[in-house]
Amino acid sequence: MEVRRLVASRRVRFGLVVAYAAYLFVASVVDPPSNALSPAGPLGLVGLDKWLHAVAYAGLAFAVAYAILAHTPRDYLVVVLAAVAFGAGIEVVQYGLPERAFDVADMAANAVGAVLATACWWATVRVTGLSPPPDDNA
Repeated sequence: MEVRRLVASRRVRFGLVVAYAAYLFVASVVDPPSNALSPAGPLGLVGLDKWLHAVAYAGLAFAVAYAILAHTPRDYLVVVLAAVAFGAGIEVVQYGLPERAFDVADMAANAVGAVLATACWWATVRVTGLSPPPDDNA
């Protein structure tokens, strides 16, 4: 299978980022369910909510990496910074919501997820040789 076939149009790739970011935003500002998450996550090191933050922002970072077809160190930095900035912005919004709270630990979990996903993307690019097609304007 040719790698280029795995690359959707630019419009579709960025649409995926917008849809995923909108989902994260809505999930982050609605009132949390009354049956709170269990306090301990896998391995008992941090709470389950921090694992969910890491996974959610790993997804966002991977979507951004795919949208821009990240393949240079600068691209990887943009991916991580975009995901971390979005997460920080949501934490600021949550500060003003009665059922939510600003939490630096959430931002740290977001950053960990973004960095891990970007590392996975880097490995994917190395293995597949994925790079932006010359006609990537659609």
